Amino acid sequence: METQLNNYSKSRVGMRVTQVYFAIFGSLMLPSLANAAISDWATNIGDEFAVIVPIIVTILGAVGVLMAGFGIISAVMAKKNRQPMEYQHWLIIGGVLCVLLIPFVIGMGESISGQDSTSTVNGFMEQ
Repeated sequence: METQLNNYSKSRVGMRVTQVYFAIFGSLMLPSLANAAISDWATNIGDEFAVIVPIIVTILGAVGVLMAGFGIISAVMAKKNRQPMEYQHWLIIGGVLCVLLIPFVIGMGESISGQDSTSTVNGFMEQ
């Protein structure tokens, strides 16, 4: 049984609180959004890509290594228990593709930003 609070259920009260939160948050964001211009976004998008490319490269590499590693360990365990491989080959292939996707992401970032991001990537990886 759901308790009633002034003809509102708990879920309706929670929904109302969420609506009020987003209304206040939106009203606080409105002045900053009013000054935003698409032309400013278009000129600064190159700088944004130069900043975000090293982070995307690191995440892709980590996901690829984890997927391939888990696939290899799982395949070894499946063969040890004399079971057929079910999904392990997909994990290995997906992990390798994620790692191979790194040069593509770097090239795309360089193309969009117009900057050489290899030094940025090397500096990010050395941290």
